[in-house]
Parts: sequence; structure tokens; C-alpha cells
Amino acid sequence: MKPKKIIGRHLLIVALFTILFGHTGYAVEITLRYAELNPPAHPMTRGAYEYARLMKEGTGGRVDIQIYDSGQLGDEKSMLQALQFGAVDFFRTTVMNMEDFGVDSFSVFGLPYIFRDLGHLGQVLRSDIGQKFLDDIESAGIGMIGLGYMEEGPRNMFFATKEVRKLSDVKGLKIRVPETQLMMDTMSALGANPTPLAYSELYTSIQTGVVDGAENGITGYVTNSFFEVAPIYVRDAHTFGAGLLLISETSWNRLGGADRKILKDCAAEAMDFVLEITKKIESEYYAQMAEKGIRIVEVEDPENWRAAVENLHRRYGAAYADVISRIKAM
Repeated sequence: MKPKKIIGRHLLIVALFTILFGHTGYAVEITLRYAELNPPAHPMTRGAYEYARLMKEGTGGRVDIQIYDSGQLGDEKSMLQALQFGAVDFFRTTVMNMEDFGVDSFSVFGLPYIFRDLGHLGQVLRSDIGQKFLDDIESAGIGMIGLGYMEEGPRNMFFATKEVRKLSDVKGLKIRVPETQLMMDTMSALGANPTPLAYSELYTSIQTGVVDGAENGITGYVTNSFFEVAPIYVRDAHTFGAGLLLISETSWNRLGGADRKILKDCAAEAMDFVLEITKKIESEYYAQMAEKGIRIVEVEDPENWRAAVENLHRRYGAAYADVISRIKAM
């Protein structure tokens, strides 16, 4: 039998080892904060947790990423500003926000009806075009670094009471949009009255009639329970939800070259992870919606919707005509 003093010393060593090194056997050298607007079940949030897992594994536990989902740290606009000043380390935003920060090339990815389907979107994001746009973020000197993308399916409209089937049905409707100029211009071109609101305010804004409806991918619609207040889902597919994984330049500069490479490699793995679960759960969600009695509406005149926004392709894409041509040809 061991003397009690030795046993006590042994337990003390074990306790200190656990505090310093956790269960991985490695010391955590840096802890980083990752902000996400969506709840845990959303593919983008699941991608965030997968990214954190991959990073811990890839760095032997030295880099620990803590996820703050469901908008715990603030709305999209405040998180992008916090990222610039290093108050938060990671944030997953939409590509459309980058134009408002001076990275004009990303307006191409946000153009309405530029992507045919999820496969087309993925092909473009994984091409040299996608990489060039990521490089543009760092070159812009806005305090952010683009690490990679996370794919989501088409964004569609949903409404509390209005059943939209034709473009003319959209006229004058108050539709919540993210606080980006391109999305506001898209809804205006379609005849709607775009109403920018924080994502966290959307549910109650529909419930109280502040807006008639909104737009989002099927995953966001279901995981945020928007169907409870807006049970009409209109499949117009005006744009695709390309998520953009950003790290603060302040946080980036704290890391060495090896860890920076791991950050980008893990982002590519997380991208593939999100794509697979997105494809899987989108079909499941549509089945669930039918069971819940949600009306799924197909637009009757898609050619009119595309024609209505054609001027935005010229306005926002004038400097990137060759890139747009390449995308359409893929």
C-alpha cells in the first residue's frame, strides 16, 4: 500500500496535468472565439464545431476554438466590426457583406440567379475564382482574412400570409433582408420593399407584422423555426447562400506560419463537411415541411424574375464581366 503522502502528491500532479493540458495531452496555448448567428442544428453552425474539432486535432490541442452560436455575441454587422478590431477571432458571414467593406469582387457571388444549383456554386467556390476572391480580402486591408467558404443551398422567400406565385405578387411586400446593399437592391428590383433587420429580430418582426416575410435557405428557415410564423415557403432561388469564413487579422498575426496553414486546410475540410450535411438535410427538411402542412410554392414565371434583376448584373458586375462569363460557362 502506498503511503498517503505519496498518493496525495500523485493526485496533485494528475490534477495539475489535467488543468494545464486537458484531456489531449497537449497544453492549450491560444484560445480563440468564433461567432455564428445560427442555432446548433444549422449546417453552418455544425460546420463551425467541426472546424474547431479539426483545429484542435491539427494543432495537437494547442489551439482551442470556442463557438458562440445563436448570435450570442451580437448581430452580423456588429460581429464584422468586432472582427476588424480583433474583439472576436472568427466569424462566418455571407459573401454579400464583403462589398460593403470595399471588396467589390464578392458582389459577383451575390448576384441574383448567377448560380444554377448547389453543385454549380461549389464548383465556382473551389476554383481559382473562389481563391482569388479570398485573396482580395487580405489585399483590401480591412482587418480580415478569408479562410474559406461554407456552402448553403438556394435562398428563397417565405411569408406569413401572402402566397407568392408570380413576380407581380411580390410588389410592395415588406421583406426582411440582411443589411447589405446588393440584397436590398435585389429585392427592390423584384418589386418588394426591402427592410433591413438584424437576424435576431426576424422571428418577432414577422410575428408582429413589421415585415410580411423574409428570405433564407431552407436550413435557416427550419432550424430557426421561422415556419411557425411564416408557413408559406416560395422557391424562387434568387441567390445561393455562400458562407464566408473570416478570421480577424489581429488573430491571424498571433499565429505562426504552420498554424496559418492548418487554419486554411481545416477550413477546406469544414467546407466539404458542410456541403455533405447540407445536401442530406435539405431533402429531409422539405419532407418535414410537407408533414407540418407548410405550403411550398413554386414560382410560375421564373423568366420574369431573372429579367427583373438583369440590370444588377450590369451594375454590380461591370468590372467582372469576364469572371461572370466564366462562372456561367462552368
